[in-house]
Amino acid sequence: MNYLKEKCLVCQKGFSENDDIVVCPICGTPHHRACYEAEGHCKNEALHSNGFEWTPSEDTRENEPVKTVNDGHQIVFCPECGKENPASEPVCLNCGARLYNNSQGSFTQQPIMLPNMQNQQFSTPVIEISPDDTIGGNKVSDTAEYIQMSANRYIPKFYRMEKTGKKISFNWASFIFSPYWFFFRKMHVIGFIIMLVSLLITGACTTDRMVKASNDYYQAVQQYMNEEISAQEVEAISAEIVKLPEVAILSFSGLAIKLFCGFFGNYFYKKKVINDIKDIKEKTASPEEYRISLFKRGGISGLMCGLSILGYYCAEQILTMLLAK
Repeated sequence: MNYLKEKCLVCQKGFSENDDIVVCPICGTPHHRACYEAEGHCKNEALHSNGFEWTPSEDTRENEPVKTVNDGHQIVFCPECGKENPASEPVCLNCGARLYNNSQGSFTQQPIMLPNMQNQQFSTPVIEISPDDTIGGNKVSDTAEYIQMSANRYIPKFYRMEKTGKKISFNWASFIFSPYWFFFRKMHVIGFIIMLVSLLITGACTTDRMVKASNDYYQAVQQYMNEEISAQEVEAISAEIVKLPEVAILSFSGLAIKLFCGFFGNYFYKKKVINDIKDIKEKTASPEEYRISLFKRGGISGLMCGLSILGYYCAEQILTMLLAK
């Protein structure tokens, strides 16, 4: 983005062509690099908790590339959700993200300062990642456009994995919400395989002994609700169920799947991002088509995540019912 008609809020001086400019990754406010480092944080940091988003002046906005549609009005694509917006809007009408902090997505064409994920709580230690740096042969700016949501968290992880050659990088979201996180990030094949493995383990552990023990427990709970037996008797039945090897297998296999997803989630996601962007490059004929394809193919899918949760629950119930007969 061209910041020549803007000014640094720290020194109150206008930006020139030769200035070294950094942009706050939270709100998009531009600063002279020296001013940012002297200040130690974004000048608008106090406003971050209120959801503040920096927007350019009208003069600067006029220099932004926009698309003119058939009926003559101009639109701009949101760098977060990819929705079309009137070019006159400063923020996206769909998700509220800023539209004019850059011309190619949520990373600007000037180097930006990203939080160091190893010392996130301090905010001052930083690593410098330029939009022109590469991850798997793709520009960081393109990778950020593809990731969209939480790109500022995944980019440093992917960048560090790229430089160190490591495949392991722990992902709490993948650990806690596996296998549904994979569907959320549009990795449907991996998510389906993990769900299938979980169902196979569940099926193998749905033995006659396990079914009888479960039925005895549910019957005991019902009797307790009717005040026919004591709580101690229900606890005794529950303690016997816990001793079954099927319960141990289900518990350990469930933890093993979660650990696998947690340690390798970022690796699978990084691989998907790199391959998808390369594929989009080969199949698109223009920069505009390329950018639109990044938005459509990347990002997240709450719908698929929800459907995967519902689908797994239904499949598990049907499988259990069939094996219990």
